[in-house]
Amino acid sequence: MSTAKISNYSEIGKLNTVIIHEPGLEMENMTPETAHEVLYDDILTLDLALKEHAQLSGVLNKVVENVLDFEKLLEEVLDDSRVKLDLLQAVCALHGHNELVDDLMALNAKDLSSQLFLGTLLKKDTLEKYLSPSRHAIPPLPNAFFTRDAVMCVYDKTIIGSMAHRVRLTEALLLKSIFNNHPKLKGQGFHYDGTHQKNEDLTIEGGDLLVIRDDLLVIGFSERTSARAIDRMAEKLSLGHENLDIIVVELPKIRATIHLDMIFTMLDVDTVMNFAPLIRGAGKCKAFHLSCTNGKTNYINEYSGLPKALRNFGLELNFVDCGGDNPFAQEREQWTSGANFFTFAPGHIIGYKHNKATLDALDQAGFEIIEATDIISGRVSMPAGKAAVAMDGSELSRGGGGCRCMTMPVHRDAVKW
Repeated sequence: MSTAKISNYSEIGKLNTVIIHEPGLEMENMTPETAHEVLYDDILTLDLALKEHAQLSGVLNKVVENVLDFEKLLEEVLDDSRVKLDLLQAVCALHGHNELVDDLMALNAKDLSSQLFLGTLLKKDTLEKYLSPSRHAIPPLPNAFFTRDAVMCVYDKTIIGSMAHRVRLTEALLLKSIFNNHPKLKGQGFHYDGTHQKNEDLTIEGGDLLVIRDDLLVIGFSERTSARAIDRMAEKLSLGHENLDIIVVELPKIRATIHLDMIFTMLDVDTVMNFAPLIRGAGKCKAFHLSCTNGKTNYINEYSGLPKALRNFGLELNFVDCGGDNPFAQEREQWTSGANFFTFAPGHIIGYKHNKATLDALDQAGFEIIEATDIISGRVSMPAGKAAVAMDGSELSRGGGGCRCMTMPVHRDAVKW
């Protein structure tokens, strides 16, 4: 089995290997009353979510050489009894139920992999457990199809996320085990392992980290990624670099902007998608430039906004507006992940079809709009020029994310700037 080399030096290079996760029964393991416990505003219908996610995976399987599934990768590492025991001890300890290790060890790799996503019910066999409002000893992972957040491939290694909410810590442990042990991925090491972090002020998630090029990162300072974590990333990622520039965007700490990629994504070497009110408007987010050398921050500059900061590094960009030029449409479509596009080759992107004003803006910017079903069926091939693949996503977007959230690139081709 060949190793999938980790190589991610941009947001837009041709994608060769990516990790996704098909939503499963874990999505039905919540009620309207408990949805907030797993960071949902509402419950989702699994059948609809599956049909929509099949369009994402169908397109990726047409345009990407290696599309890896999170649950299948986990199943394959759980075939090793040592890995299995180490992981179960870590997961059970995290949730305070060490007594479950033996029972879970008895499951075969396939069933255990499924169980870890589905969650493990709490046996109400003591008064304390009987009175507990929790239904699960180990909670389900309905956010796991957002594979972007709990692990980030940056340059030639990974960052295991230090998750802002306890309910997502299990995802980080599972992905850490995969990157440590899977024959396709192991042995390349971590820039940083957030599962070891005990400080609640140090959190970082993948939706906030954009690799623009090998010497330039953009990171969101959000409700999910802390200033302390950004300082740590500056230290770790600049090791061995004579110069690494990091632009930090200070986001409002609100539900609509949980991550930077909800308002800003790269589409091509010269084009970005943005939510104009927070990127270029009167209320635009402040930006800070950290100049780093070999583990140290040399100085910090402040900019009035991200576009001005990027121009300082030679990036004269075309800004496509989520929701077009209509403020009402901008607000509505940003809420339904209209800015959260995923780029699988320079100028080749995929996003949600229901954000019609955003697709119109892309059309005006020179992107050919193509139906996902036409790519999957083979009726249409990706053109040489810019193109946006439009997939169904009305149900998936109610989970709070878009196509970039649902994809975790492992290997991309280099890009010439």
